[in-house]
Amino acid sequence: MIIKDAVHVYKFVGGDKLAWHGRYHTHDTADYELHLFLEGSGEFLLNRSKYHIGGNSLFITKPREFHSILPGAVRKPISYYAVLFEPGEGGKDQTAPGADRDLLSLMEGVSGPIPIEGRERFLIEDLYRLAKERTPEKQRSAEYLLLSLLFRWCGKTGEKHSQEQLERYDHDPGSYVNRGLALMENSLREKLNVADLAEELGLSEEHFIRLFHRRLGITPFQYFTRLKIEAASSYFSEGCLSVQSVAEHFGFENPFHFSRIFKKCTGLSPTAYRRTFSTGG
Repeated sequence: MIIKDAVHVYKFVGGDKLAWHGRYHTHDTADYELHLFLEGSGEFLLNRSKYHIGGNSLFITKPREFHSILPGAVRKPISYYAVLFEPGEGGKDQTAPGADRDLLSLMEGVSGPIPIEGRERFLIEDLYRLAKERTPEKQRSAEYLLLSLLFRWCGKTGEKHSQEQLERYDHDPGSYVNRGLALMENSLREKLNVADLAEELGLSEEHFIRLFHRRLGITPFQYFTRLKIEAASSYFSEGCLSVQSVAEHFGFENPFHFSRIFKKCTGLSPTAYRRTFSTGG
């Protein structure tokens, strides 16, 4: 397994980013690509089939499969990760070649979108950071993590989720947890607490926490904090805003509190993160 590239794009609707990610293209005979859409609304074209882009939906494109985010179909800002990788057949720089062969067989059964749980998006965040640091140890860790995730996600295809089922899974208006997730995603700049969210949903705080934890395995507060840090990290990799400006933008008490939480979630201070991942040159 070799990870060739990893990309994180935050809330794009047009411009150069859409022109690049909206190009209709394919990869060579050995390369696969994972596309994990965190949020937004649009359409993903895979060969001749069009699929709805929603939150927490995953696509895996195989060699020589044409694909594109359709530029004219983007209705809400899209955030997503893309990981380009080559399953290997051995050699000192390869990770688990036998498992790679099993994975190739499993990926052949993948077609269309795969729904994932909300908490799994943060595993891709970890994968992205490990892959971009480019040290041999971090690269190897990223490869093993990717291998594990692909086995987990490709195994879900046996359930044969239809497009309608995928949209219900992620956007069921009757689900308190899904409504809570939507409120969080639309309130990243606010200082919402769990009591506020529960009241908005018409639930007691204790009941909401219990439902949320049962579904996602973490508390609403932990999830909301990770969403904020995930969004903040894109500002450091793509822009030049100060730590204080980013902290204020996402509703943290002060830059010191923000920096402490940021390092706890990412393993790096905001300054170190910008130095490691900045694409601004």
